[in-house]
Amino acid sequence: MAAGKQAAPFRFKRHDEVGAAGAEEDAEFLSACFVDTGDLKLLESPHDKRVIVLGRTGSGKTALLLELQEQRDNVIALVPENLALSYLSNSTILKFFDSLGVNLDPFFKLLWRHVLTVEILNRYFSDHPSKQEETLINRLRNLFPGKSVKEKGAQEAIDYLTQWGEKFWQETEYRVREITEKVENDLEAAAQAGINLTIGELSATGTASHRLTQEQKSDLVARGQHIVSEAQVQDLSKVLGLLRTVLEDRQQVYYVTVDKLDENWVEERIRYKLIMALILTAKEFLQVKNAKIVLALRRDLIERVFRLTRDSGFQEEKYHSLYLPLEWQKSDLIDLLDRRIARLVRRTYTQAPVTHRDLLPLRIDKIKIDEYLYQRCQRPRDIISFFNTCIHAAEGKPKVHVQALRKAEGEWSRQRFRALGDEWSADYPRLLDFAMLLRGRPRSFKVKSIASEEIEGFCLDRAAEAPEGHGILQRIVLQVVDLLLEPEEARKQIIRIFYRVGLVGLKLAPHESESWVDQLGRGVSSAEIDEETSVVIHTAFHRELGVK
Repeated sequence: MAAGKQAAPFRFKRHDEVGAAGAEEDAEFLSACFVDTGDLKLLESPHDKRVIVLGRTGSGKTALLLELQEQRDNVIALVPENLALSYLSNSTILKFFDSLGVNLDPFFKLLWRHVLTVEILNRYFSDHPSKQEETLINRLRNLFPGKSVKEKGAQEAIDYLTQWGEKFWQETEYRVREITEKVENDLEAAAQAGINLTIGELSATGTASHRLTQEQKSDLVARGQHIVSEAQVQDLSKVLGLLRTVLEDRQQVYYVTVDKLDENWVEERIRYKLIMALILTAKEFLQVKNAKIVLALRRDLIERVFRLTRDSGFQEEKYHSLYLPLEWQKSDLIDLLDRRIARLVRRTYTQAPVTHRDLLPLRIDKIKIDEYLYQRCQRPRDIISFFNTCIHAAEGKPKVHVQALRKAEGEWSRQRFRALGDEWSADYPRLLDFAMLLRGRPRSFKVKSIASEEIEGFCLDRAAEAPEGHGILQRIVLQVVDLLLEPEEARKQIIRIFYRVGLVGLKLAPHESESWVDQLGRGVSSAEIDEETSVVIHTAFHRELGVK
């Protein structure tokens, strides 16, 4: 800079931002401004069995997995959409046996175990190149000539793996097809042996249920279940034992991360079963000390998976030890915001440290700005999007003044409200319509202040708007209209759902403080809610709902 020349004074520009809502689009800020709350160290440890990164939308799951990739060399990132798992949805044979009642879960576990094992083996051998051009299967055979007991066990596993065909060792999508086709062929052969008809002949006419006797169906179920389960039993110890033997070098840990499980990467009918099988497989891989399977799951998704795939005897608490729940303290969120502000300002204007205190009012309505932000934003995505909205409201100004901040909060509250509806659309398609039950109420109110007559009228209106609507909330409405559910019980069920999605907090007893679902990590039952329970509307939605 020439002598006497000063940097231009800082002013917010139209396109200034402190990051993007999604971690994938946040490359400029993500790694440089990453705040480690201690979760990364746990995730890196091969001895720590917390392998399910659990959190709500925008809590930093993807950011944590990307940072693991940044910090460690041996990270394999799998995206379900790229695994050709849609091939399963289109399989006539699998659909046929599934419709008969054959439990395909063992097959799904086998599929994941093979996909993950070969991904790790491929990475391992690429890290240890051979002087000769050899296939992976030949390198495995040369590694274990079979002289010791341990090597003989490895050879048996290698012999087992060769049955899946050569494409199995190539691209991941071929691996899925190869395994599925072999199981399909075995199932097809079993069907022909049992009923002397091909599955194609039965499925083409859609008469399977009419053309088969009960005895034939039972025979096919037994044959199909044996094939699916037998493949699982043969594979279980062999494949993981082989991987454990190969990865004996304790200095190298291999990670496989799986993200984006909440997207539509396969038909919903089997997606939840595949996710459940993946969770079980990640748990099995804990036996392999130098390999770790890390999954990113939304809290509502894992609850839905357990609800829709559980069988008799299922115990959800057995999986809690696998959870790494993402929780953000106020100091960590403010630190995250300050790092991003400093990067934005330093990049363009000055090398001097700049924080939120330099750009925002110190207090709003006598509340310190740190507390004001935390009341509204408890997740990284929230505080990033809130400050971005403030920037847009203060375009051309050197600071965000009170008037601009209030304007920004109104816009952000509308955005946050719509985002909540999108986040929970699978379980509660009309959540935002039902949230109008809170419009104009005080920040905190008793359950009994929503009168039974008000619930009845509200349900009549919702039923008239969508008489054929679906979803849990709409079922509650229709039950009230059909006099199958008392308005008082419907009121408790609706409040319970509002709590589950984070729209409200609850004060379940007079001597207790208000609690939020992210703090408890679980929902509440209708039985825990009574007329004296206090309902607290989340501050983020006050402006949109016109809370008094």
